[in-house]
Amino acid sequence: MHLLAEQSTALECSAETAYQYVANLERFGEWFPGVVAIASANDRPHGEPGKTYLETVAIPLRGTRKIMLTVVDARPNQRLVTEGAFLPLLPRMEIDFEPTAAHACRIRWRMFSRNTHPLMRATLIPLTRRIMQRRARLGIARLKIRLDRAQP
Repeated sequence: MHLLAEQSTALECSAETAYQYVANLERFGEWFPGVVAIASANDRPHGEPGKTYLETVAIPLRGTRKIMLTVVDARPNQRLVTEGAFLPLLPRMEIDFEPTAAHACRIRWRMFSRNTHPLMRATLIPLTRRIMQRRARLGIARLKIRLDRAQP
């Protein structure tokens, strides 16, 4: 896998609060740039392996594309991992939650490409890395504002 972007931040909310908000990927577009729309594609609960979503994302110079996302790993209040069926990138998003106090946590967001073809490393990966790093910085900053404000 190729790391495309990574961001982390301290949040003034519990890991449980952060996980419950983030695991509902129907909210992903509220805080992550480039997500035009996202909707559940099956009846499984949010944050459960096998939960699927249909995400519409903005692709620079190409318009929008629909991507099927699947939750592949979910450990409540600890970790959420999705994989997208979007060729040729084959994205994988990993979000880790680490409690730091009763009402504070640290979140680490990472995006990978599962495509390991050598041609990808030289062409699409560098371009995608630049785009995703910008989106990740803004997205995590937006998430922090939303979750920090959610606390009494």
